[in-house]
Amino acid sequence: MKNSEELKGLVQTIILLHETNSFNELASYISDDAKNEDSWFSEKRFYEVCEAINKELGNMVSLTYISSLKRKSTTLTLWKATYNKNKDEVLWQIIFDSVSNKIQLLHINWEQI
Repeated sequence: MKNSEELKGLVQTIILLHETNSFNELASYISDDAKNEDSWFSEKRFYEVCEAINKELGNMVSLTYISSLKRKSTTLTLWKATYNKNKDEVLWQIIFDSVSNKIQLLHINWEQI
């Protein structure tokens, strides 16, 4: 895994690609396994998430690293973000492949339960 500053820059880029609706650019950061499966990474789902982020959250104001969980072949990273339209803290969970450093799974959670 990259050092913490490189990793934070990568995560900022990933979040920015959601803010700018850049599906094709984000696809270059996604592992082949995630793209080949009938999984969470679809163009339709991406644009739905981007629309919800824009409508409910706006643009990212800050990003803070929380922690990582290292596993056999992946690393789960947890990030806290704040946005300009909402004072709630948002959790980004990004699982990276330990060899390729590409995204295996990505989840954002801000909705109130």
